[in-house]
Amino acid sequence: MATKRPHAATATAASDDDPIDPSDELTFIALGGGNEVGRSCHILQYKGKTVMLDAGIHPAYDGLAALPFYDEFDLGSVDVLLVTQRVER
Repeated sequence: MATKRPHAATATAASDDDPIDPSDELTFIALGGGNEVGRSCHILQYKGKTVMLDAGIHPAYDGLAALPFYDEFDLGSVDVLLVTQRVER
C-alpha cells in the first residue's frame, strides 16, 4: 500500500470592499488520516495560532509506520493539542 504524504489547504474570505488580511488565512494540514482509518492528525493555523487535532496510530502498522507524519511539521509551533474521544451511549 502506498503511503500518503501530508496535504495542506488554505482558505480566505474577502469582498471587493474588504481586502484580504494575511492574518485571516486559515490553513489546514493533514499529517495523517487522509483517505485511511487511523493515524489521524490534523493541524489548523489561524491568526498566528496553531492547533493540533487528535494524534492517533494506524491499526494496521507497527512502530514509527503507525504514527502520523510528524517529521513533516515543526511540532514546537503547536499552541494547543485537542484530543477527541468517541463516547458510546
